[in-house]
Amino acid sequence: MKYKSLTLAAVAALAISAATAPASANEKVAIGMSGGVNMVPSLVARHLGYFKAEGIDIDLKPLARGGDAIKAVAAGQLQFSESAHAPFFAAVSRGASLVAVGIVTRGFFGKMVASNKNANLKTLADFKGKRIGSQMGTGMFTIVRMLLEKNGMKESDFKFSNLRVVDMPAAMEHSDKFDAVIGWEPGMSRIVKAGKGKVVITEKQFADMAGITYPFLLSTTPQYLKAHPDIVQKVVNAYAKADKYISTHHDEAVDIYQAEVKRRGGNLSKDDIRVMLFNVDRFTGVAFTAADWKDIPATRDYLLKIGQLKSKIDLDKIIDQSFAKKAEAAAK
Repeated sequence: MKYKSLTLAAVAALAISAATAPASANEKVAIGMSGGVNMVPSLVARHLGYFKAEGIDIDLKPLARGGDAIKAVAAGQLQFSESAHAPFFAAVSRGASLVAVGIVTRGFFGKMVASNKNANLKTLADFKGKRIGSQMGTGMFTIVRMLLEKNGMKESDFKFSNLRVVDMPAAMEHSDKFDAVIGWEPGMSRIVKAGKGKVVITEKQFADMAGITYPFLLSTTPQYLKAHPDIVQKVVNAYAKADKYISTHHDEAVDIYQAEVKRRGGNLSKDDIRVMLFNVDRFTGVAFTAADWKDIPATRDYLLKIGQLKSKIDLDKIIDQSFAKKAEAAAK
């Protein structure tokens, strides 16, 4: 799937007026995010008028990566970003002034597809010494590394090769190149539908083994939060309403996301989208849960251990739970 995503420079040019003027109920509030299933709540909230009902005109800006959205927010070019927690921690560690105010979505999105000759294998340990393609440097691969360590294995026990997820279906056309790949949808389903592999570890199995919820965070800057707490609350309220709607209106959510994919030049079937959205519990509320609070510090500590963080981050200083709690209470 190909998206016509904006570059960081383009976002700066498009959002400069919103960044330099004080926010009000009649102005656009810009949110940056990567163009994947994590953007469904904001799409639903816009489509159903939840932002407008809160008195906000929202401007959604898909980017190539969540990390780009974080940079734009830290630079004052956007008001909010959606991103996985790992790049959020990394940005804060490098000095970015950010605070998370809610959870956009949850759910690990990586799955392992084995080549047909390895389709009888079932665990990560079964693939020791085998060549596995994965998009290294992503939050997904960080979780894979965490899982290996948790189970007494090392990255060097495997022959990992850096392979973009978009290139995995073509790579698996030749069964002698890779024994398996670890990637996300819709690429994994395309491999299976082409008869070139079998899913041996699902997203949920990965998450359960690693003991994670894999939250995507909604973040802003402390300065914006202090200046516009009312706007922050309204934005989080809209996300909470969208989650409630998605949980009971699967078909409508699929339609909304499919329309956005087509608008951006992509092409996904409703069946593909339904798998992407609902194969795990992604839309379970904006408030931080007890399970999230097991994942978040564990991921932070692992990133510190492997040198991706410069120092241990005080989570109480970069996460404000009050807005999400109020939004959840109002949405009920």
